[in-house]
Amino acid sequence: MSSQLPAGDVARLAEIFDLYADTVSDGAKCMSPAAFARATSPPVLDTSAFFAVADTEARGVLTKDDFIRFQTLLRDADAAAKLSFSAAEPETASLRALVSADPAASSYLKDRPKISYAEFAQLIDASRAARIRHAFVAADPQGSGTIHIDQLLVIARQFVPLEPTSPISQRLALLSESPDSQRIGYPTFLALISLLSDPSRIRQSAPATSLSPLETDVLNTLASGERGAESATPESISNIIDTCYSALQPVPQAEHKPKPRTGLMEVIFQAYNFAIGAVAGGIGAAVVYPIDLVKTRMQNQRAAVVGEMLYKNSIDCFRKVIRNEGILGLYRGLGPQLVGVAPEKAIKLTVNDFVRSRFTNKQTGEIAVAGEMLAGAMAGASQVVFTNPLEIVKIRLQIQGEMLKEAVGSTKAISRSGAITIIKELGLVGLYKGASACLLRDVPFSAIYFTCYSHLKKDVFREGERQLGMLDLLLAGAIAGMPAAYLTTPADVIKTRLQVVAKQGETVYTGLTDAARKIYKEEGFKAFFKGGPARIFRSSPQFGATLMCYELFHRMVPFPGESHELPQERAAHQSRELSSQTALFHAGNALRLLHDSGYKFGAFVPPSK
Repeated sequence: MSSQLPAGDVARLAEIFDLYADTVSDGAKCMSPAAFARATSPPVLDTSAFFAVADTEARGVLTKDDFIRFQTLLRDADAAAKLSFSAAEPETASLRALVSADPAASSYLKDRPKISYAEFAQLIDASRAARIRHAFVAADPQGSGTIHIDQLLVIARQFVPLEPTSPISQRLALLSESPDSQRIGYPTFLALISLLSDPSRIRQSAPATSLSPLETDVLNTLASGERGAESATPESISNIIDTCYSALQPVPQAEHKPKPRTGLMEVIFQAYNFAIGAVAGGIGAAVVYPIDLVKTRMQNQRAAVVGEMLYKNSIDCFRKVIRNEGILGLYRGLGPQLVGVAPEKAIKLTVNDFVRSRFTNKQTGEIAVAGEMLAGAMAGASQVVFTNPLEIVKIRLQIQGEMLKEAVGSTKAISRSGAITIIKELGLVGLYKGASACLLRDVPFSAIYFTCYSHLKKDVFREGERQLGMLDLLLAGAIAGMPAAYLTTPADVIKTRLQVVAKQGETVYTGLTDAARKIYKEEGFKAFFKGGPARIFRSSPQFGATLMCYELFHRMVPFPGESHELPQERAAHQSRELSSQTALFHAGNALRLLHDSGYKFGAFVPPSK
C-alpha cells in the first residue's frame, strides 16, 4: 500500500486522516462516511459515493490504512476505471449501464455473470470513445465532419472538466480550420478531448513522446495562444495543465511567501527573537567563560611594570589561576556576565536579523554583501549600551585574583569586592568608560562575523540544499568568529586597558587615542595583539555555541506563521500538491463516467452537523 507512494505523500495523508478522523473502533482512530466526505471532497466534487470502495471490509468506518489505500488508488493512471469498476461491483448487470453506448460491449456482457477488471477497463475505454463519437455526430446533423466552436465547448464539458471562462475555452476558436469558419474538424476534436482527458500526459511528454502529432499541435496552439503555433514555452504549457486541474481544485495553490506581519505582530516577533537570543547568549557565554578570564588577564599584563610578569602565556595563566584560586577562580565574574550577556546577545541577534530582513530582496531572498555588513555593524553598535557596563564590571572582577596575590606581604590592605560594590564605585558615567573602544571593537566584529557566518552556511555547508545539523551550525559560527575576533583584538586591548584600575607604577590612560599612542610607544605594535589567541579561542566557540542554539531554538519553538521550508521540501510539497490534484481529477473522471452512463450510486448521504 504505502510502497506505491513516496514516504512524504504517505505522511501527509496520515496527517489528513488524523485531522478528519471522528470516531474510534477497536481502540484506533477511524473515519465515518461524513468525515471521509469532508476529507476528500472539494465543494465542486462529491466523492462520498466512493466510501464503499474505500471501506474494503464493509465495516462502516475507515482505518488509516483504508484511507491511504484509497488515496493511493486515486493517483493511479487508470483510477477512473478502477473506481467505476469497484463502485459498480463486478456483476455484469451493474456494469452493463457503463458500456451501453457500445452495442458490441453490451452483447459481450449479456450472457456473462462476471468479468475481470482488465476486460472492464478495455470495454470502458471503447464505450467512452463510442459516446464521444455519438456526441460529435449528434452535433453535426449535416454530416460535414465539423462542428461549431460553441458546440465544441458544450460537448467537451461532457467528457473533460473545462470551465467556460478558462484560457483553454477562450482559445478554442484558434483550433478552427480557418479564421473565418469557426468550425472544428473531427480529428482536431478527438485530439482535444484526448489531450484534456489526462493532463498528466502533457507533463510527462518531454518532448511530447506520449502525445500524437495532432495532440501536440493542439497543445502548442492552446498554450501559446497563436493559431498554428509549432512550439510553446514550458510556462505556458504548465498554465494549460493548471487550467485542467483547476476545475476540480478546491482552493488556490498555497502561496509559500509569508504574509506581511502587522505592527503588533512585528513587535511580538522581535520580542520572540530577543528572548531566544538571550537564552542562546547565556549558554554561549557560560561555555567559554574560563577562556575569557584568561584572555582578560593576559591583556591587562604590562610589559614595563614593577616586578616580574605573572604569566608567561595563556596556558601558564590558566594553570596559575587554578593553582592560586581554584577551579571556581576560572568563573569569577560569571554572575554579572550572565545577567548582562542575555540582553547583549539578544539585542545583537535581533537587530542583525531585523536589518538583514530590510535589505533582503523579498522576491529572490538574496542580500548584498554591503547590506550584510551594515546589518552586522548596526547590531554591534546597538549592543554597546549593554556591553560596556557588563565588560568593565566583569574585567575588574576577573583581575581581582592577581591583585590580591600581589598584595600579599604588602602594607596596603586590599579586599575582594563584589559586582554591586564595583558598580557603586564606578557610577553611571564610570560604567561607560572605554565605550569608544568598545564601539571600535564591536562594530567591525559584528560586521565581519555575521557576513562570514552567512556565507559559510550558504557556500560551504550548502544551506538551502539541505537542513544544517548541529555540527554544521557550530562549525560555521566558530569559523566565522576566528577572523572577526583576531582582527578586532587591538580595540579589545585598548578597551581593557581603559577599563581596569591601574596598579602602582603602571601607565594611566586618559582616552582612546592616548591609550593607543602610549601602548605603541612603551610596548610596541605586538602589544595590540596580546591575548589574540585566547580571544579567538573564547569568541570562536562562544559565538559558535550561541548561533547554533539560536537557530536550533528557532526550529524547536517556531514563531507562528514562520516557515523554515527548504527548497527541496518546497519541491516535495509541490509534488504532493500535484499528486492531490491528479487524485481529484481521476475521481472526477470516474464520477463523470458513471453519471454520464446513467448509473445510480445509491450513495451514502452524510448526516448534517
